Amino acid sequence: MKNNRFGQAKVLDTPELDLVINYLKTLNQQFVAKTLRNTGARVGEVVQLRWRDIGEDQILFPATITKRKLKSREVFISLPFRNDLMQWKQYWTIYKGRKPLPEDYVFYGRKEGTHQTTRSFMDALDKALERAKIIGASSHSFRRTQLTQLHRKQVPLNVIKSISGHQSLNTLSLYLQVDDDEKKKASALFA
Repeated sequence: MKNNRFGQAKVLDTPELDLVINYLKTLNQQFVAKTLRNTGARVGEVVQLRWRDIGEDQILFPATITKRKLKSREVFISLPFRNDLMQWKQYWTIYKGRKPLPEDYVFYGRKEGTHQTTRSFMDALDKALERAKIIGASSHSFRRTQLTQLHRKQVPLNVIKSISGHQSLNTLSLYLQVDDDEKKKASALFA
């Protein structure tokens, strides 16, 4: 469990994810959270997305916004999430009074031409988690949750690694939560 920036962020279940997103106060924050939930990306990557990075069925995370800036990665997105993004784009257009340009940030900041900051999102998320009475979670919970869910659904590790952008399976394995039920099932397979 994460406590005061130490330990691992809690893996959340679907109702907890829904609750946290609903407790975020602005649509901008809610759509950052929905993007985290549907991509397994880092918050620092998501807030820096530009409209040119949103494709028909994937989101491109350019190398310039990834953690070590080593290489770009594409994450395919579901049709329901694609529809959510188009709904956000309509709201963005109304809020800004114009259609977004390719170089505009998907998640706008307070000042024109800036993006929502990681810190402002994390502060809002901390308040939402407090209202939801969820302890031990952080912005990284979205990432751990999605990667763990993919693993539990038996998606091959190399595919999960490609989606997450991890450089090694060792690092990826630190993100994957294993519970006692999974250990018991595995033990039952011993010959």
